[in-house]
Amino acid sequence: MLIEEYFLHVEQTLASCPQIEQMTLTKEKRAPHIGFVKGEIAFSGGIRLFLMEFVRTEPRVVKTKYRYHCQDANGNPLFRYDNAPHHETDIFPHHKHAFPPSAGERITAAHPPSIEDILNEIVQLAAKER
Repeated sequence: MLIEEYFLHVEQTLASCPQIEQMTLTKEKRAPHIGFVKGEIAFSGGIRLFLMEFVRTEPRVVKTKYRYHCQDANGNPLFRYDNAPHHETDIFPHHKHAFPPSAGERITAAHPPSIEDILNEIVQLAAKER
């Protein structure tokens, strides 16, 4: 898969989510199969997603560096997936930060999510907040 095809997949997936009210997406091709995606996405209800991916698409899609930070309308963190090497997990360095209400931060092992996984998680969170 060429990096442009991956970029198109991300754009189409985001465009198909009716809860998205506004988004800024920057894409940068570094080589035919390597690229960078960065964005800020606003959802109805005030949830915001900040994403960053450095991706290689051959022989398969691999996110060599990624970060998905989701917060509520007041700027409080809801969750964050990343592969910064700062937490030991069974699948180091991949992990998720969760911020359950009044329970503090929880770190768990988590494989790199797809953009579809992230959107589904946000939609579910938004439904609970209604």
